[in-house]
Amino acid sequence: MDELKEAAIKDHYANIVKCINSLWVMDHLVTLLSLDEMDFIRKSQFTPQERTRELIAILFKKSEELRPFERFIKALEKTDTSHEIMAKAILNTYVCLLIARLKC
Repeated sequence: MDELKEAAIKDHYANIVKCINSLWVMDHLVTLLSLDEMDFIRKSQFTPQERTRELIAILFKKSEELRPFERFIKALEKTDTSHEIMAKAILNTYVCLLIARLKC
């Protein structure tokens, strides 16, 4: 994943881990994640927060050509209202980071 996109997610990392349902989000990422990755995230011994951390770690490792950031944002928007609000906050941060980079 592109470093600015990763930074935008990291800026909201604590809230993402605390607030999102990674299993709902993962359901919208089936064409991005492998079956092994999805099975790993679903492990019953993981807490919901650990599942979210694992999902984000996997997304960070994905090639930019697969558009993991954009697909993660879309998945958040499709799951529920609180996830949609989180998606907007992450996108706003990404735009601010882009603007800051362009000014340098």
